[in-house]
Amino acid sequence: MSFSSATEALMRERAMVVSADDSGIKVVPLISDACINCDKSMCAKRGKPFSVSNPKKVPVKRGDIVKIVSPMLHQVLQALFALALPVLLGVLGYILVPGSEGVKAVAVTLCFAAGAAAVFVVTHFLPPLKSEIADILPY
Repeated sequence: MSFSSATEALMRERAMVVSADDSGIKVVPLISDACINCDKSMCAKRGKPFSVSNPKKVPVKRGDIVKIVSPMLHQVLQALFALALPVLLGVLGYILVPGSEGVKAVAVTLCFAAGAAAVFVVTHFLPPLKSEIADILPY
């Protein structure tokens, strides 16, 4: 299995459509912590409903089990923002703050914490990017 197919497999989830109308599509994720490769939906727990987009115009109705994916661009942006921003700010704190090693250590810690706080604020107070419906799964 290549890296891209392994990543793609991890970013796919199963969900049940709870509403599909002109205002949008809402799904409930089917979460199974027992086995990723298990196709039995009886052991899956339900998560909280959320909205998804349907760019492929897959005909869905209430009760359908669908495969949802997160677009690769969204995944890359999330990784860059969540991981690279705090690290980059920590490095900048080391480079830009003059003084002893102790002062630089405090600057790195504060800059890293500021980056982590920015990630927290953005991820908790802005609406998340929507996942997409990839396909309807057989029952």
